[in-house]
Amino acid sequence: MGKKTLLLTVLLATMLPKAKADVDPNFYFYICFGQSNMEGNAKWESMDNSVDSRFQLLATTNFNSPSRTMGKLYKALPPLVSPAGNLGPSDYFGRTMVAALPPNVRVGVIPVAMGGSPIEMFDKDKYQQKMKENYNEWWAQLARNHYGGNPYGRIIEMAKKAQTMGVIKGILLHQGCSNCGDPNWPNMVKKIYNDMLADLGLKAADVPLFVGEVEYKGAGTNSESGACSGHNAQVARIPSVIPTGHVVSAKDVPGNNVDPWHFSALGYRMLGKRYALEVLKAMGLDAKPDAQYTMAEALKKFYGAKSLAATADGVLVPGEKIPVTATFNDNHKEDVSDYVTFSSNDILIQDGKIVGEGSGMVNVVYMDFCHHETTTTLHVKASFFPIDANYFKQRQGTVKIDYDTRVITFSTTSAQAGWLYDTSIDLSPYKYLVFKLKEPQVTDAEIRLFRRTGSSLSLGHREIIGDRTVVAIDLHKMKYSNKELDPSVIGKVVFHSPKKGVLALDDVFLSNDDTYAAYTTSIRDANGVESPFKAPLYSLDGRLVQPDVVKPGIYIKTGKKIFLR
Repeated sequence: MGKKTLLLTVLLATMLPKAKADVDPNFYFYICFGQSNMEGNAKWESMDNSVDSRFQLLATTNFNSPSRTMGKLYKALPPLVSPAGNLGPSDYFGRTMVAALPPNVRVGVIPVAMGGSPIEMFDKDKYQQKMKENYNEWWAQLARNHYGGNPYGRIIEMAKKAQTMGVIKGILLHQGCSNCGDPNWPNMVKKIYNDMLADLGLKAADVPLFVGEVEYKGAGTNSESGACSGHNAQVARIPSVIPTGHVVSAKDVPGNNVDPWHFSALGYRMLGKRYALEVLKAMGLDAKPDAQYTMAEALKKFYGAKSLAATADGVLVPGEKIPVTATFNDNHKEDVSDYVTFSSNDILIQDGKIVGEGSGMVNVVYMDFCHHETTTTLHVKASFFPIDANYFKQRQGTVKIDYDTRVITFSTTSAQAGWLYDTSIDLSPYKYLVFKLKEPQVTDAEIRLFRRTGSSLSLGHREIIGDRTVVAIDLHKMKYSNKELDPSVIGKVVFHSPKKGVLALDDVFLSNDDTYAAYTTSIRDANGVESPFKAPLYSLDGRLVQPDVVKPGIYIKTGKKIFLR
């Protein structure tokens, strides 16, 4: 070995331990990427100027105001992503994280985002073609101006820089409006996530992915708010496509009241906090400030709750989350259903959801991020068939529903009103589905039960109402196309009218009372057409007469004497 070679070997041997020592295992970095909501779309306010020095930004582009140089660390004051951005979810993600973690832990964000950007711009195998096809698009200009035309490449470049200083602990994504409803979107996200892990030498188990929902309908006063809310169905698929993927809820997060896609400053604070809560949960840590952390007064008001209330009127469909809203000390309101605990002596609750039909008192406890406990008691009724405006709605054609009188007016042919469920409901524990009507009906209306297979609905059991005022469906003898209909896969139940007319509804409920067997006696021929005996027949001494043994004579039907020849 020559002297020069020996000298180089010695120098490398002395330099490598030093470089390794510069990596702080308590410096947690998070990649934050996406489109305009991750870029930040709300002007920050005075309370947002208070930032703990342990929350830091690794600049991924050059800024003029404030002056920042790409690749260097800065105190994480907004804007974090680029000069084109404002306050976004990464701001309060970082604030919440440093509050919860020990004082020796720093949190850094590596943000890359462009307003309007499709997810393909972060695919290292597709971005060039996407840029070529959309050269003049706003997001393409942002990509060129801030990230050298290669946003994914900038993420990897800066993440490798971060790995010389600390440890990458997670990846945050907020994107979807530009790929709204695309069923392949979860798989595209999966490819990008796997590419990042591979290019950075990371393991999925060590670096989870956290994906935020887009704005819900009604999140703002803008008439089109939540224009892309349908994309949340694709966001919900992330954990099934990516085992280390987590969903961050945007339920109740307010929009900016200006456009259909973006959140307000308060909305970004709430969403950022929720990202942090999901990350902390994935880390197995309590969502509360570290004992040594001193929180600014404005943050105490934002994080601290003062009261709880039921979001809805107390009527729920079994399997739904019990909705609970907290009012915080800064007077903003927030859905906290995912962060409360429930208990009841009256009804069975699992994972915050009522199991089966029932009603009673429910005790609610919410531990806010300031670790202050707020409690309330709610009266909750659970029914698969609540007759109110939240659940019982027009489903086809034109239908008017008077919820006070429960009168349903079908104003067009082939109109429907009833219940549609997000997932299948399981009616198998019950024997009968009972419909009570206030008077014999003048329409040829039917009751229709639809089967759910994944996201698809298909017609299952049909029951003609005819002149009956009580209709009971035997849930374990339902048929469709001469096959048995499984009562555990019901996705929709409606009243269907082939012509204009009126139904006067009294009640709909499930029962295991065998006295309702008398109201299931309508029969059908091989083609599924109901016989003339649309209501139960009784002998003059009050005994139920089965349709298959009816003989000529006098019977009682719907309270009146009839003569059958």
